[in-house]
Amino acid sequence: MIEKDAPKRTLRQHWDQDGHLWVGGVLAALWVLFQLDAPIVEDSLFWWIPKALLAAEMGPQLAYAHTMPSIITEGLNAQTVPPQWSGGLPDYGHPPLWYWFLAVFLRISATVTAIHLACLVPAIMVGVGFAALGAQIGHRWSGLAVLCLPPVLAQLLRPELDLPLLAVVPWAMLALIQGQWGRFAFLGALAAWIKEPGVLLVVPAVVKAYQERKVRLEALSPLLGLGVWALVYGRLASPERTPTEWMGWLQDLWDCTRIMALEQGRFVLLLGLILGWNRARARPRDLCLSLVLIWLFFFSWIGFLGGRGTAETLTHVRYFLPGMALLAVVSAARWPWLAAVGLVWIQSRSPYGPEASTFGVDMARAETKAAPWIEAQSISGRTVWVGSYTAAGLTQPWAGIIDEPLTQFRVYDAHTTASDIQVGALFIESAYGEPAAFIKNGLEVEEVSRWESGEAWVIAWQVLDHGQFGVGEPHD
Repeated sequence: MIEKDAPKRTLRQHWDQDGHLWVGGVLAALWVLFQLDAPIVEDSLFWWIPKALLAAEMGPQLAYAHTMPSIITEGLNAQTVPPQWSGGLPDYGHPPLWYWFLAVFLRISATVTAIHLACLVPAIMVGVGFAALGAQIGHRWSGLAVLCLPPVLAQLLRPELDLPLLAVVPWAMLALIQGQWGRFAFLGALAAWIKEPGVLLVVPAVVKAYQERKVRLEALSPLLGLGVWALVYGRLASPERTPTEWMGWLQDLWDCTRIMALEQGRFVLLLGLILGWNRARARPRDLCLSLVLIWLFFFSWIGFLGGRGTAETLTHVRYFLPGMALLAVVSAARWPWLAAVGLVWIQSRSPYGPEASTFGVDMARAETKAAPWIEAQSISGRTVWVGSYTAAGLTQPWAGIIDEPLTQFRVYDAHTTASDIQVGALFIESAYGEPAAFIKNGLEVEEVSRWESGEAWVIAWQVLDHGQFGVGEPHD
């Protein structure tokens, strides 16, 4: 006897079972698609896209360093090259999978649109993966909490290694929660080959094995993946700086805790976690929180804030994203709407740098507005000084700031002094990058033009004289 086909699910049933997955994926995709022109900034501009451009030119290799892709050097001259590119690309020792993936898109079109289309794939994985994870933890909508975190939304537009790592983590955690050890073994090893901190997935895997009271060799797959990369490449990426004394580490630990759990309204989510502790299913909750804790301790230990007081060490908020995202999902297990408070800070300037919000993208959009004026002043014979961050964007059309490279300006950086800037020159100050305010305070200046986007701005100052302080209100 032939059984009749099972009835198809109604639209209502489909929504009740999978609606959160569709919403997560569609929201993440729309966020990227509506910003295909978002300029490439900061580390993506200096290191990761150049390495992908090298991969597009040279084909698959383990390392892309000590040289520059021809598409970049074509837009540079001796006067406009940023000092960050003077010695070629550095070898940080990271695995090359993300560069290879980006290279496929860049070979077709070396444009900012192609770069963001490449980011679309991991962005959808983030949206769907965390939506599915939230449903496993306790509330079908709690996974959408990650799309209310300004650093996560910023990362979806930043093609750094942290983006594909963030995309793999929820799927690896789902495999653990569901006891699918083979799938976890693959994803755990893959995470370590995307970026080395993926090895931290070994901690929740060991916790899961303990919960099952079984010896699971698959739990060590992230560690094995990292070991294979170290064996193949010959070394691992070095930590920024490990602590030299306990009090310094404790201060770093507190600062990192503040970034992950308290800043930008995340204290509201933390309160939701405390009040709704029992609303989340215990075993999935504990697995996720074990990864949150090891992520926090690891990055506080390797010196994320080890150089407190300097700007550069405060710009890597992206390192915390997997832990931050998991904490948000667990904390939203009772009241998912609590996460929406984070959207208040979506464009806000942060003391932790442009990775903490879309402020970095707005900064580059302000530079786009300033570029024609800078070009006109340079052509007219005026000497225009711009920071190296701005200089990189003004010379590379693929960054999405200009259509044709600007070639007639001077570059200042952290080693430039006020005495290097000539009286009568124009000094361009951006809201992040080199310590422009330090140079400007050694000059007498007047504002001649300003461009804004969101909360970001670019100001053109005319240098009147050398002095101890610049006139006008400080803008740093």
